[in-house]
Amino acid sequence: MHYRPFKSVLIANRGEIAVRIVKEAKDLGITAIAAFSDADRKSWFVVNADTAIHIGPSPASESYLSIPKILAAAKATNAEAIHPGYGFLSENPDFAQAVIDAGRVWIGPSPSAIRAMGDKGNAKEIARKAGVPVIPGYDGDDQSDATLFAEAKKIGWPVLIKAALGGGGRGQRKVTQESAFLDALASARREALSAFASDRMILEKALENVRHIEVQIFGDSQGNVIHLGERDCSVQRRNQKIIEEAPALGVSEDLRNRMGSAAVALAKAVNYANAGTVEYLLDRAGNFYFLEMNTRIQVEHPVTEEVTGTNLIQWQFDTAAGKPLQLSQKDVCISGHAIEARLCAEDPAEGFKPQIGIANIPRGKGRIDSSGDTVSVSGDYDSMLAKVISKAPTRAEAITKLVQQLAEQPPAGIRTNRNFLLELLESREFREGTFTIEWLTQRTAYSEAGRHLPHAAAAAIFLDHGAGQHWRSTGMTRSLLSLRERNDASSFVVENFSCNGFEMARVQANGKIVRADMQGPDGSLHSIVASFDIDRVHILLDGRDALFEDITYAPAERKDGAGANTIRAPMAGRIVKVNTAPGATVAKGDILVILEAMKMEHELRASVDGTIDAIAIKPGDQVAMRQSLVTLKPA
Repeated sequence: MHYRPFKSVLIANRGEIAVRIVKEAKDLGITAIAAFSDADRKSWFVVNADTAIHIGPSPASESYLSIPKILAAAKATNAEAIHPGYGFLSENPDFAQAVIDAGRVWIGPSPSAIRAMGDKGNAKEIARKAGVPVIPGYDGDDQSDATLFAEAKKIGWPVLIKAALGGGGRGQRKVTQESAFLDALASARREALSAFASDRMILEKALENVRHIEVQIFGDSQGNVIHLGERDCSVQRRNQKIIEEAPALGVSEDLRNRMGSAAVALAKAVNYANAGTVEYLLDRAGNFYFLEMNTRIQVEHPVTEEVTGTNLIQWQFDTAAGKPLQLSQKDVCISGHAIEARLCAEDPAEGFKPQIGIANIPRGKGRIDSSGDTVSVSGDYDSMLAKVISKAPTRAEAITKLVQQLAEQPPAGIRTNRNFLLELLESREFREGTFTIEWLTQRTAYSEAGRHLPHAAAAAIFLDHGAGQHWRSTGMTRSLLSLRERNDASSFVVENFSCNGFEMARVQANGKIVRADMQGPDGSLHSIVASFDIDRVHILLDGRDALFEDITYAPAERKDGAGANTIRAPMAGRIVKVNTAPGATVAKGDILVILEAMKMEHELRASVDGTIDAIAIKPGDQVAMRQSLVTLKPA
């Protein structure tokens, strides 16, 4: 590794982390250079950078994951350093080495450290030698299905299948019974190969009733390594973190020091410098087990910054420039409590289906790390829109503050997981801290059925009276409107700013945003914020939101094979697998197609018993949202 001062940096990433890196570079007087794809041409990080360079089409494989294109961009812009952010190539040792070989400063740990800790099997062996407790499992070289199956049976169910070179929960499957193992292994291999260009797997005993705790470490070029306390990241869905907090509830100073000391020992074993995270599973008895090490900055680093008063991105720049750490271990002080919630473009009430469109994420109260005020969401990238972060003297106050921040965040214009986040934050389990990594799996499926009566009345009134564009405020009007909220369609009569006993007052319209008060049948007053897009209205009322589509004049939907019995792509993506053929008999619920979008696999199932009529796609095809994939004839 070559550590030296630099005056310019190319950001080899996108989204909110690229926005953050641009800001910190400019604050340090370093020229910030944005590398961008077609989809990000007008993104905030591109607009705010000192200069920007186009690196390819929207698919990450042709832009942000292309080492030659990024190195060419660095050469063309005379970038002296490259910051990889997180995800994409941030933990690719070959990319780190290529940056160094090109004579540029790599802002991250050494290629050897990335390689050593990037292979989960190798990392576990290093952890064992460093005296860090590890989870029982298999990390051998024999990767045949037969060997992995045999080893899984030795370990005992439940077993975790994990991508050896991956992270973020991708390429990971939990298997609870022998009959499901081979299918889960095949799925994990496909996802790992797509995300990390490797389908090497390890197996671990799936520990239950445990929490996911991670320790932030930081090292400098002089060999100093410290830890900055722990984060609790146990609130997860499909192995993707949703809510993170620091410090972890119930972790004593002694346990913090033991986990932190083990993390530092592990980092020193590979001569680690720059930002990194050591992840553990913590059981109810206070025993912790090494899970993996992330050799990069992480999505959830802001909560650590908030409770330690540090700026980890600036520390990354300083370390790469050869400067020593600003703090020694005895100087690290954890004060207060911080919580981060990931606001994502997905619909929790429909199986967390990713959403696509233009999202509005204006900055509200508190800290919001976002991709910009307006974000274009496509199937090419992760669904995260923003990180909403609260800090307060106590955990209870931090929860209350975060709930308020989310409840006051204006409507995005597309469906998000906001309501779901609020439900989790306000739940007894979260407030009391009794949750584990399996909490969300064990909860009743999230539903919003019957929740939006006031929202629907408000939507009908708004739409009837001009959607905030040319607001009508005089004269008696009476209209019949039909609205659809997901799959539920209803009709409403709107008469002179009144609907179903709800009446609008004090309306303020400003372009596509309307603010108003609404009085309910019982005399209660509701505060409303609404955003509009052609024939849709997104309503925020009493902290919860709902999205309605105006179908008053929409044509009737067909109920034959071109409608209800057609499997369509729920989002843009790539066809991974087709499990059927023309003429095949299928049962309701059978998996017909596997679609990869937003870095995840989505199983598309038969809606009825029947016979396959036609298949319009094949593995490897790129498909558009709503594109017809398979049609079937009902039995």
